[in-house]
Amino acid sequence: WLSSAKISEEFLQESEGTEATSRRIIKIILEKKKEEKRAIELIGLTHKCATDYVVIEGTNADLMIRAFPMLSLIKSGAAEEKIRKELDAELKTAEASSDALEAVNAISGLKIKDKAGIFIGARMGRPEKAKMRELTGSPHTLFPIGEAGGKMRSFQAAMDAGKVTSQLPIYQCPKCGAKTIFPVCENCGSSTKKLYFCEICGEIDKPKCPHGDAKSYKEQTIDINHYMGTAIQKLNINVFPDLIKGVRGMSNKDKIPENLCKGILRAKHEIYVNKDGTTRYDMTELPITHFRPSEIGTPVEKLRELGYTADAYGAPLDTPEQLVEIKPQDLILPGATYSMDEPANEVLFRIGNFVDELLVSFYALAPFYNFKTKEDVVGSLVIGLAPHISAGIIGRVIGFSDTQGCFAHPLMHAAQRRDCDGDESCVILLMDALLNFSRQYLPDKRGSRTMDSPLVLTAKLVPAEVDDMVQKLDVSWSYPLEFYDACEKYLMPGAVKMDTLGTRLGTERQYEQMGFTHDVKSMNEGMNCSAYKTLPSMEEKLKGQMELAEMIRAVDAVDVARLVIEKHFLKDIKGNLRKFSIQQLRCVGCNTKFRRPPLSGVCTKCGGKLIFTISKGFVLKYLEPSISLAKKYNVPPYLKHSLELVKRRIEGVFGKEKEKQEGLGKWFG
Repeated sequence: WLSSAKISEEFLQESEGTEATSRRIIKIILEKKKEEKRAIELIGLTHKCATDYVVIEGTNADLMIRAFPMLSLIKSGAAEEKIRKELDAELKTAEASSDALEAVNAISGLKIKDKAGIFIGARMGRPEKAKMRELTGSPHTLFPIGEAGGKMRSFQAAMDAGKVTSQLPIYQCPKCGAKTIFPVCENCGSSTKKLYFCEICGEIDKPKCPHGDAKSYKEQTIDINHYMGTAIQKLNINVFPDLIKGVRGMSNKDKIPENLCKGILRAKHEIYVNKDGTTRYDMTELPITHFRPSEIGTPVEKLRELGYTADAYGAPLDTPEQLVEIKPQDLILPGATYSMDEPANEVLFRIGNFVDELLVSFYALAPFYNFKTKEDVVGSLVIGLAPHISAGIIGRVIGFSDTQGCFAHPLMHAAQRRDCDGDESCVILLMDALLNFSRQYLPDKRGSRTMDSPLVLTAKLVPAEVDDMVQKLDVSWSYPLEFYDACEKYLMPGAVKMDTLGTRLGTERQYEQMGFTHDVKSMNEGMNCSAYKTLPSMEEKLKGQMELAEMIRAVDAVDVARLVIEKHFLKDIKGNLRKFSIQQLRCVGCNTKFRRPPLSGVCTKCGGKLIFTISKGFVLKYLEPSISLAKKYNVPPYLKHSLELVKRRIEGVFGKEKEKQEGLGKWFG
């Protein structure tokens, strides 16, 4: 095919100012053949297509001529016999080679290296995430509403009922004598005295009695309208939100609830409470060392106020397109408007307004943030916290990207004990944590008492004290040739001395003057919201996955189908079938759950209708897609038989449905 190539050379006249220059353009013109064209597609050789020809031009054509002596002969106008001899010699040399790369090098005039070395396969990772954290039921306050709140756990429903029964602490006001559940009397504002409860003695004023340790709480029935009324009076508001949601019961050791004022204000500002009394924003972590002001939406003037006076090369920061090195404890939070969830700037803006109103109305103090617009959030301090740890680190917001990730310095991620590979962390507005966090709110469980809570705060990031994995981070602007030679020989990482973060510890350069090797036009370009999040059903997600598997040459679609059925669907079907057989019943009215149906057939508390907590559709949802997938991709017989056995088990529980003719196209056509 190459021996029939035609090579042309053109000179284009170009002018730059007053000077005229000529630029040489070489073109290799080949006959358009299906298999041969596919070959150059597979090696990634850029080309153009005409009706009957394939054209390779420019640098690619020049390199092809240098790489293949036969093309050099064609270009020089050599005789056809000489070209044929060269072709025969090249074919013999190539056939004697052990692999394709050796064959190419045997006939090439240039030394051609392996493009990648080793390819590593990987499963699909987690989809990107950027959203406000919500507990089950999306409560606004850590206040127990019991069964009186109904299935929505709302205070409005409890107020209609008039009373709430739950386990609550016991206090008594020494001034007015009122019993209360708060350490400060809601009637007169005095500090109250803590009482304890013994099953035999009743209420006592000491934590111990002759019968042993007394409880710091007891089950009480309280007048919820009284507590809501005093909270509304305290906040000096006439109208409260349409829906305020609490929790079923308190899970902390002493059953300490939040003050209702906080729940009312959170509902007003449309934010939710976490288990420790704060409001959090969860994000996927992304490491970064440099940014451009235009990428984060922050004016240059504001960045100068935050300490960014020069760009990465030392020039004064004047334009939004200059490259700037990020400071180690600064954060660029997600501000994507196309996401299905609210961006961080909107959520933090509302949290700041909530904090200010809480300071003014509840604590009788001056507001702190005074946010007027979402842009005012820039410059605010936050706590960065990752799951499974109990130490947060102070960070500063410097802007918002049009993505769903949290961009921060690798040191910042490492300070949260994360290794920068798409892990998840959260931010808490600092004043929100200082005002509303309490260790006493944390659930009384071994993990919950310490993990995922800001029990300790780090104010200054010290590189020597963070996760030492980040010390291997290379910070040079380019890699030396020795590095590539060592990679080709598969030498140990320490064989070549590189400029890494670990070599800078204890110096000023441990925080700054870090380089990178590959620039991008904008961090906001690319796929910012994956189809896995936008596709509504599992069937559509799976269909998209299988279409992708069929398009990618490196992927075996049959094996993907096998893994999906084996590792996901089959396990879910079996697990859901087991859950169905041991499920509880639930009252549609008060949400009370029953292990076995009462003899009366209705809820024993409110007389409401009882329904299953797990439906038939929940068990069957993956069965037909699995069978359809197995048939289309002809998975191994053992897996087909496993599906057939599961289908028979399901039919044994629900009965055999009437057969209906459905094509495979319903799921994977």
